[in-house]
Amino acid sequence: MVGEDPLMDSKTMKCPYCGNEMELGLVQSHHEIAWLKGDTKHAFAIAAAHKDAIVLSPLNIKNMITGCAVRAFLCRSCKKVIIDYSDES
Repeated sequence: MVGEDPLMDSKTMKCPYCGNEMELGLVQSHHEIAWLKGDTKHAFAIAAAHKDAIVLSPLNIKNMITGCAVRAFLCRSCKKVIIDYSDES
């Protein structure tokens, strides 16, 4: 949940890589958003099917219409995206 990390509570954040201002936005998909260990793409990308997977935004009844989304900060300078996956809102 947002509230425990003051950096993620605001609408801006300093990039930890270059120090420039980051923009708050969403990473959005029509499918579940998950982090899967390693750098190999998986044909069956449902997180429950993979050991050590982290679900960032689950696909559920509510998300079937609006899509899955997770808050993220974007740095246009160094092309980094930061996602705080403790944000379950």
